Amino acid sequence: MSNARSHFLSHAGIYLLARGLPGILAFAAIPVFSRLLSPEDYGRYALVIAAVELLNALLFQWTRLSLLRYNAVYRDQPDALRSTLLSVTILTNTVLVLVAGGLWLIPALAPWHSPIAAGGIVLIVQSFYDLVCEQARATLKPWHFMLMQSIRSGGFVGLGLVAVWLLGWSWFGPLGGMATGMLLAVGLSMGRHWRGTRLKINRPILARLAQYGLPLSLTVALAVVIGTCDRYLLAWYLDEASAGSYAVAYDFTTQTLTLLMLAINMAAMPLAIRAYELEGPAAAQEQMRFNATLLLAIGVPAVLALAILVQPLVHNLLGAQFRTAATRIIPLVALGAFLANFKAFHFDSAFQFAHRTIYQVWIVLAAAVVNVILNVLFIPRWGLEGSAIASVLAYIVSIALTIYYGRRQFVLPFPWKACSTVCLAALIMGAVLWPLRHHTQPLMLGLQIIVGVATYAAVLLLTNFLNSRRFIGNYLGCRRRDAKRHATNEPMTCTTAALPVSE
Repeated sequence: MSNARSHFLSHAGIYLLARGLPGILAFAAIPVFSRLLSPEDYGRYALVIAAVELLNALLFQWTRLSLLRYNAVYRDQPDALRSTLLSVTILTNTVLVLVAGGLWLIPALAPWHSPIAAGGIVLIVQSFYDLVCEQARATLKPWHFMLMQSIRSGGFVGLGLVAVWLLGWSWFGPLGGMATGMLLAVGLSMGRHWRGTRLKINRPILARLAQYGLPLSLTVALAVVIGTCDRYLLAWYLDEASAGSYAVAYDFTTQTLTLLMLAINMAAMPLAIRAYELEGPAAAQEQMRFNATLLLAIGVPAVLALAILVQPLVHNLLGAQFRTAATRIIPLVALGAFLANFKAFHFDSAFQFAHRTIYQVWIVLAAAVVNVILNVLFIPRWGLEGSAIASVLAYIVSIALTIYYGRRQFVLPFPWKACSTVCLAALIMGAVLWPLRHHTQPLMLGLQIIVGVATYAAVLLLTNFLNSRRFIGNYLGCRRRDAKRHATNEPMTCTTAALPVSE
């Protein structure tokens, strides 16, 4: 198990880098565009992106999730799997273009021609982009994944900035930059890793993929409803400026948490699936326990830090028009994002291991209904804060139902001891940061982050979290021995597999 966990840590580090470098570029887009776009324009951009995310989840998510789940199963038929998925993606997009053309001819929709065209272009390009990215992830090519993510993020920020600042494209600028970046990445990947893939559908493979993936597409689509319907309801009850202010705070917070937690999941889930297929349920459970431990270790302190340091973060990173609203709702959004990610990256796995993904549809449907009802009740009374509260409550309902029904399909262990250690370390970090929370100078923000990380890491080290002291001791001792062997031209012996990380 130490080999698997060391392999996991290696891949988690690579995926953190693979998501981190592009994520920093994408994250930079929020302060940039929040200064260049008005709340109304950012609201229009956010509403288009929300529609794209919903349709993408509904129409294409199942192909990507099926590729990840069944790449190991069909490792002897990789061409048949890829050709089936590529053919289905092309066929779906063809139907999509025909439907969009029909909508274009409806006179009543004339004011929406620009959003429909922009959203349609982004949706089509993203369907291919996500497919090639998932193929790189499923085949354990994290560096290629990082390259494609970097090209997308670079296009989004760089070309989007040029389009808004120099060309005056307003809300359409970020969408154009995003689509161009993804198109370049797709061209690179298709030329290198999909060359020679035939357009042919293997019906038995398609039937199995659809049975597994279509319920997941509905699940993800309903999860998108939870995460984005508030923007439409805010625009309906208040105005597009309110939707834009909410979207900036929401995107800033969720991107931060999701970037950190997704790196863990992207490394863990392929290894857990492989362990399940090759070694059985017990091996998968052990891998998922380790996954949950690291998700907690990353997510809990991040939520607390976002809540305590909200003032300096907002003052330094967001445009002046968005700061007041963001300060009020970021702590709530951070809690909701953590619950959503922990559910998706850990508890949802029970249904995926058991091939009973249909349960997820009903659970997320219930949570989506709760979210819409609460938004309708809370927005007129409490505005943006009401919408954030509604999302948190909906995620609590969703995670409770997932735990209850998931345990009947596949028991996922929860690391209670590790959770208590993480909470203790996070609370001590919070106590240290609390007196510093009102200092908004850029240098102070950097110092606050350094102090918070150092305090949290020190407590984890003192409590020997995940055998950290033994890990560091073995690592340093191993490096010292290799340094001596290098001086005498003896062969090196240190490997990451020799460094135990289990408790």
